Amino acid sequence: MRFREFHKNVKTRIYVMFAFGTVQAMTFPFMAIYFAKSIGETTTGILLTLSVAASMVSGAIGGYYADKIGRKKLMVLSEAVFLLSYVLMAVANSPWLHSPWLTFIGFFITNICWGVYGPADEAMLLDVTTANNRELMYAIFYWVNNLTIAVGSSIGAIFFESYRFELFGAMSLVVLASLLATVFLIEETYVPVHGNGHANEHGHHPSATKNGIIHNYVKVLRDRVFVRYVLGGVFVMATEFQLSNYIGIHLAKVIPNQPLLALRNFVLHIDGVKLLGFLQTENTILVVLFAAFATTISRRFPDKRVLAVGLFLQVLGYSVMTVTGSVGLLLVAMLFATIGEVASVPARQAYLGDLAPHHARSSYVAVNGMAFGGSRILASLGVVVGVFTPNWMMGILSMGVGVLGIALYLSVVNPALARRKNVHSLSA
Repeated sequence: MRFREFHKNVKTRIYVMFAFGTVQAMTFPFMAIYFAKSIGETTTGILLTLSVAASMVSGAIGGYYADKIGRKKLMVLSEAVFLLSYVLMAVANSPWLHSPWLTFIGFFITNICWGVYGPADEAMLLDVTTANNRELMYAIFYWVNNLTIAVGSSIGAIFFESYRFELFGAMSLVVLASLLATVFLIEETYVPVHGNGHANEHGHHPSATKNGIIHNYVKVLRDRVFVRYVLGGVFVMATEFQLSNYIGIHLAKVIPNQPLLALRNFVLHIDGVKLLGFLQTENTILVVLFAAFATTISRRFPDKRVLAVGLFLQVLGYSVMTVTGSVGLLLVAMLFATIGEVASVPARQAYLGDLAPHHARSSYVAVNGMAFGGSRILASLGVVVGVFTPNWMMGILSMGVGVLGIALYLSVVNPALARRKNVHSLSA
């Protein structure tokens, strides 16, 4: 499988993601700091929590309607509102107006739009790919995503404080280009067929009201294999999200300011906070360097073995970070964690396409997206537990949660492959 053989939708989304992800990384990683300085840390914490909750709710709604009216309509609607939101944020940070509250309103709306857009977008990608090329597609998206973070956040770190208007203006132009690409280049991949065999003129059906969103997701959650897949993601990602929670606090406590590198008259000092930044940078750089090998690994070894070894290295790496205060060991632990992450992410994402039935893909994607919120909540609870627990115990707890996630993931492999074979036999 070569890049040019992908469906037009996939290639378009990769190009758009590179541009969109780069300019987004120039602004979004710094929004919490901006709001904290402008409206206070406590208020910012509450508002950011509300925005995450709103994104999760809108994700559930977006997933439901993407399976009822199709993918493209929701994508176009979301991007149109995206555009208005970024224009609002640009105006709120312009030479003529400075309003943190208007900026937050725009930020809040973009989070809602992401919730609506995400399930439709990913379901569309699943619609136009097969089990044979999904791992390659996810590997490319994974690589591009990390590359945009590395490039965009580096630019944003330099310009965000003094050039917010220009950055939000650039974001608006890129979103406009993305909207035009969706309208003119993206093909609709799913037209719902209802009881009489035809969708009505609006793409709706009276049964949509009867079934309702809640009933729709109750049916999704009755799929026990898929629920194990989601829970596996929650537990594994919770160990990774500790980096910005318990691990960060742990490093700030146990690593004093010390020289890391001395060259003649230049001495590079490091402390726990700076080391956390180094670890995050190491992770991003290694992903960009190693992601190209992910598909090679998946072709040479069985999926289940790649998944098991990759997940174990990832969980082990982050668990070691909860215990040690050695700079060298922390850097090595991040190396192992990143190798495991690169090896396992494309494989476990590809299984989503096998588990999600065609008629409910957006709903399945929406539920899977909630795993990120669940992981962040679990990682945040680790901070509370860490107050009363020694480091070695936190390491054991982290490893235990991670191993539970690995077991859940591995329990899904055979059922997922069975569903893949059923799809192939039906399409043959």
